[in-house]
Amino acid sequence: MLDRRSFTLALAAAPLYAGPLVWLAADDAALIEAIADQIVPADDAPGALAAGVVYYIDKQLAGPLQRFQETYRTSIPLFRAACRERTGREFTALPFAERTAFLRSLENGRSPLAAFFAMVVDHTMQGFYGDPRHGGNRDAVSWKMLNLPYPPIRGRVRYDLPKARSG
Repeated sequence: MLDRRSFTLALAAAPLYAGPLVWLAADDAALIEAIADQIVPADDAPGALAAGVVYYIDKQLAGPLQRFQETYRTSIPLFRAACRERTGREFTALPFAERTAFLRSLENGRSPLAAFFAMVVDHTMQGFYGDPRHGGNRDAVSWKMLNLPYPPIRGRVRYDLPKARSG
């Protein structure tokens, strides 16, 4: 049986949000995760996958970003169809370089998919660099990469950081 202290320590060590998926279907989440991995790939630091960006996007689409649900709902099948038409394969089955080439072709176009991709870029950045309590930036990986202190949250004051000393 866990005592209160052990339970609190175990809870503090757990990631703030890592699923389950709330709004996205599993295959749609896999696609969004693959796109996010292209936007913020891992190198010597963790990328979008480690930060759990797909869970941020999913959680926000079920909440504050509900207004984008229809865009995701209609754009994901269009994205899949465009990828199959241009490459003959599903986006998730493409090697990294081919995924990059496909996304670059969207960036340079004027199709609705260009707007959708730009929105996924925005949501990926929010999930990667934002506050972990919103569902992304798991274990504050981007803040650690940038060597930022984890800002404590006390009541409604979001950031109660010590003031820089002058002089």
